[in-house]
Amino acid sequence: MPKLIDYVGRFEFIRQAAFAVVRDDSVEALSRRRVAAELGTGVNTIRRSVAGWADLARLAADQVTSRRRVGRFGRFSEDRVEAAGLLIRSLVPEDDSHLDEELVWLKLVAACAFRPSGLERPGELRREFGIAQRGYDDGVPAIEPPDASSEKPSPERAMHELEQEDRRTALAGYVAERDTQLSETVDRILELLGVPEPRDATASMVIAVVEGLTLSACLGRLTPERVAELAVGYVTDLGEHRPGAAA
Repeated sequence: MPKLIDYVGRFEFIRQAAFAVVRDDSVEALSRRRVAAELGTGVNTIRRSVAGWADLARLAADQVTSRRRVGRFGRFSEDRVEAAGLLIRSLVPEDDSHLDEELVWLKLVAACAFRPSGLERPGELRREFGIAQRGYDDGVPAIEPPDASSEKPSPERAMHELEQEDRRTALAGYVAERDTQLSETVDRILELLGVPEPRDATASMVIAVVEGLTLSACLGRLTPERVAELAVGYVTDLGEHRPGAAA
């Protein structure tokens, strides 16, 4: 009789183990051997299931996404300001379990070196500094651009750049999904509060508050309970001071 293997259950355990390794150690510690040790199984079992670091990182990110869905949504209030408060609580780590999720997420994103667009313009910072210091740009590049025909990156540098790109590619979909979910939830919060259009600036401020409070919790500067309290207080204050709100 053929042996039946519960591959769905196996991936569920690997996903949880990858999450635990990142939470308890670091992204750099994430490996098939480390996950096997976490599960108390042979490394070959893990090798047959996942290809390498990128797969494990995706599984850890998937566990973050899955845990975020549990217990954070479905709460409802007929009072619009209270409902907005419940929604913003769903975006911040309001207890230790949710803090684990945000810690793992922060470690994953930081390790993949995601960069905002517009920050990689060669010489732009030097040019702007020259204008600020002297009132003009001398036009002389600080570092001559390398001649592609005569100078190539070292194998170590090339490998590092390839690894960083692989890491960004592995988690790009999760980052985009998180950005979309965050934007949609904040838009719903502002809709509940009656904030009129256009509200892009207000939405950016709410997102900044959410991410700032989350980072403070991850750094241990605020407890999750205090983070939830401040988030709800911010939304309540925003509702009370919105245009047309009752005095």
